[in-house]
Amino acid sequence: MVALLVSLRWRQLRHQLSRNPWMVVTLIITGLIALGFLAALTAGLVALRFAAPDAAVTAIVLAGTVIVLGWWVGSILVSADDSLAPERFALLPLTASSLLPGFVVAGATTVGGIGTTVALLLMLLGWSVSLPALLTALIMIPVAVATCVLGARVVSGVLAGWLARRSARDLVVIVGVVLLSSSGVLLNVGIGALVRVNDVGGAFTTIADIAAWTPMGAVFGVSGSVAQGDFLTAALRLLIALATVSALWFAAQGLLAARLVAPIQDAGGGRVRSAGLLDRILPASPVGAIAARTLRYFRRDPRQIVNVVMLLLLPAIFIGLSLMNGLQDESIGFGPAIILIPTINALLTGTIVQMAIAYDNDAVAAHILNGVSGAADRAGRLLGFGLIAIPVTLLLCAATCLIAGRWDLLPASIGSAFGLTAISAGAGAWVGSFLPGRAPAPEANPLGRGSSGGVQSLLAMIIIGPITLVLGAPALGFAIAGIWNPALGWVSLGCGVVLGAAALWGGAVLGGSILNRRWPEVLAEVSSES
Repeated sequence: MVALLVSLRWRQLRHQLSRNPWMVVTLIITGLIALGFLAALTAGLVALRFAAPDAAVTAIVLAGTVIVLGWWVGSILVSADDSLAPERFALLPLTASSLLPGFVVAGATTVGGIGTTVALLLMLLGWSVSLPALLTALIMIPVAVATCVLGARVVSGVLAGWLARRSARDLVVIVGVVLLSSSGVLLNVGIGALVRVNDVGGAFTTIADIAAWTPMGAVFGVSGSVAQGDFLTAALRLLIALATVSALWFAAQGLLAARLVAPIQDAGGGRVRSAGLLDRILPASPVGAIAARTLRYFRRDPRQIVNVVMLLLLPAIFIGLSLMNGLQDESIGFGPAIILIPTINALLTGTIVQMAIAYDNDAVAAHILNGVSGAADRAGRLLGFGLIAIPVTLLLCAATCLIAGRWDLLPASIGSAFGLTAISAGAGAWVGSFLPGRAPAPEANPLGRGSSGGVQSLLAMIIIGPITLVLGAPALGFAIAGIWNPALGWVSLGCGVVLGAAALWGGAVLGGSILNRRWPEVLAEVSSES
């Protein structure tokens, strides 16, 4: 059974790679990034091994604890994409005791599991400060991998029923995105707190010692105690590590048995009500209908809700960082350059519009069957997004001018933000017609495979970025100059309106003409499950 499940997992991956060449490119890029992290880990461990052996032990215990926590927390985000979910085996005459070993080994031999094992092997460089610690760490590697995989299964199993509800999934996605996007602020706060600590090394040592007594870090604390010659503490931590694995095993087996006889079914989003006011405001045409549906997506679809949250959150984070780091002048208050922060939304806008058609998945076939022109599709999606983006942009521009105490710079702020955002949206509408990207299927995990658009979105950003900077240079340049001469802010506003409108028209027309020729190919790309 173990060999069968492992081979099934790898056959699924091979099938996906054979059907989707973009996934091959994604896997290669991800592998190169992982190799970069492993190389940095190796360099850091070698440096600590010879420069500060005691610090190497502390660093390994902390890093190992973070790895285990990453597995456990990450399972919440990827559980909906589990190709070996228990529900797939519910109709077969199989028991939890026969399936669980295969599930564990299959989880340990995924790309993430192999990467974790390689990282644990590289940590032996740090454990080489002591031969007994090195041998102990080598023996504890299987226990560490089992702790990661079993813990991930238990966490996802315990929360499976709750995550089956649409509202719960939406909440997890939004909270996860907010925390991930706020990581810079949290890191800034953490660094500020460390600066106030007199003995930073001692603080890390204390944290590592505490972590080594927890179920997440005990497996690494065993070797740490052996390295210090404290064999009694090592024995106690070994008991904690083995007890953790045993408890996780029985918990995972019980959860698996329950899901085999009572499969968990995802719950939908509830009743969909009509939006008569919205339909009356927008034109009674294909463009208006697509715009209305786009607005409904932004209100109901968690994948699109995340985009709206990011439009507000990303500039807010930069504003917060500016205030925390003292972007100010004693004579004029907060630096007037803060008015340019709303322009950063241009980085998000291009990708949001470029991936708009990917969120439809196979529902885009309705456009083909009803003869919707490519230009109407592009214009409708731009109109729907604009009804969200324009108020958000105006709000952010007003907020930054209020913080800076420079209302005379409002035209410059709006000109820069609106100009570059509109140009980025137009470029995204054009690029999205031949690089539509990938998005999680409806009702799938919004942070699962394809949540970032894949390699197509990476290539799209490479194309959209220079276009936005070149065409938006006048609006941005005059906005910067307007900080010293506010009258130039009106020039920036004029450039932003004219260039932005031209970019939106060009994106709709050029992108529409490409879509008219590529509708079948686009449908095949966005509806592919591989």
